[in-house]
Amino acid sequence: MSSLDATLIAERIQTAGQREQGLADSSARDVAFHMTDWLGDLEDYYRFCTHPRELTDGQLAKLLMRFLIHAPNHIAAAAKLYTGEGVTDVFDLGATGDEDPR
Repeated sequence: MSSLDATLIAERIQTAGQREQGLADSSARDVAFHMTDWLGDLEDYYRFCTHPRELTDGQLAKLLMRFLIHAPNHIAAAAKLYTGEGVTDVFDLGATGDEDPR
């Protein structure tokens, strides 16, 4: 069961986006969606961070795959909608493309 109130969080993000950023209702709703859809992943990662020895390597690998594939795309979308700025590859890893840096 989630300890985070996604509905309340979304409402607050939407309201702040409208009042402080002047976002249209639909854009503010989209930002709220993108900032809350991955809260379950955040909770899983937080639980790992507070008890890093409790997961097996395999469990941790699965958690990281879920988080790293799901959350960044939502954050990038919210950043574009909320700030008008897109994400950049500040570490020059090809992070915004399909290249494999490994």
